[in-house]
Amino acid sequence: MRQRPNINTTSLRTFIDELVAFTAAEELFMREEVPFGDQSRQPRLDALVRLRLPIGGEVDVAIEVLGQAYPRDILQVVHQLKKYKEVASGGAQPTALAVVAEHISPGARQELKDAGINYFDATGSMYFRHGTYMVVREMVGAQHKPRRAVRLFSGAREKVVHTLLEQWRRTKGGEFPSGADLSIEAQASTYTVSSTMQELEREGWVETLGAGPHLRRRLVKPEGLLDAWADDWVSRKEKRSRWHVLARSHLVDTVLSKLQSYDGWALTGAAAANAVMPHLTSVDRVQVIVPPGQAETWANQLQFKHAEKGSNVVFIEREGASLMFLDGHPERPGSRFASRFIQYLDLLGGYGRDKELAEEFRRRALQMDSRAST
Repeated sequence: MRQRPNINTTSLRTFIDELVAFTAAEELFMREEVPFGDQSRQPRLDALVRLRLPIGGEVDVAIEVLGQAYPRDILQVVHQLKKYKEVASGGAQPTALAVVAEHISPGARQELKDAGINYFDATGSMYFRHGTYMVVREMVGAQHKPRRAVRLFSGAREKVVHTLLEQWRRTKGGEFPSGADLSIEAQASTYTVSSTMQELEREGWVETLGAGPHLRRRLVKPEGLLDAWADDWVSRKEKRSRWHVLARSHLVDTVLSKLQSYDGWALTGAAAANAVMPHLTSVDRVQVIVPPGQAETWANQLQFKHAEKGSNVVFIEREGASLMFLDGHPERPGSRFASRFIQYLDLLGGYGRDKELAEEFRRRALQMDSRAST
């Protein structure tokens, strides 16, 4: 029998009140700790509410309550709700299933939907589907999202994430890398790799094989991990500066030729993406990753002119994961392009049609499905 948290009466009451408001239903009763099934095992449902619908008829909403809900946290409550529905199926009332939680991760939300289970969390996000009723409210940027045990998308952990995605791209997800392998490739400590992978496993993005020194993990939901990275990426405040260079030939070639004697840089965004997928878009601005604190020094040395308007070069000050897995173009000696994942992320936060192009780049260059809508 699972360890039952104290029922969060406030969240439960809010869910019921809002569900009644959205559906214009009438609440007939609400009960907590409802026993059902095999009494020797004493299974109990956290809450049961009966609603009378305005179109006629009644429905019972069977509810399980959680604190923080990640994919691996919901397995038992999904089983519990389905068992309740089996027992209740012989009764007169149709039954809808729901999970109420303090926080439900994107991965857990999708798994609940796939299992036919409704949900509500303290951010105000709600998904409820029954008969002809459909309520969907996803709160973007909600304030109640809990602080992660580790911050995935920064420093060495972001390098582990990047390494895992790149390894998936190279092998099409067919290998189970060891922690030691990831540590070497990401240039991160084994502790950092382990804590990062535990968080990814909690989200349901990786699967585990073996144990102890034989433990291996494989990325099984790369789209989910990339979407989470993208959400963090586009919310960042980075130091950018805009410059103009007189390009007597192709703009990209001009910038590449000027940077050849420097280290710690890479082209990204639309200019880099167009090298991977020619004719993806025309390029009238080049984005360059440069070391933090060096943008103005480099620009002066390269004789770039500061230009808030009419700029054709943008310096973005970064280090770490942004400079991993650089690629060159065979027809452009000395070229240095950011990895495909960094290019994609920078397209999402780019200019003009860049966000639209990001989806095409994701599909063709990364060979991933489109970004999830929730």
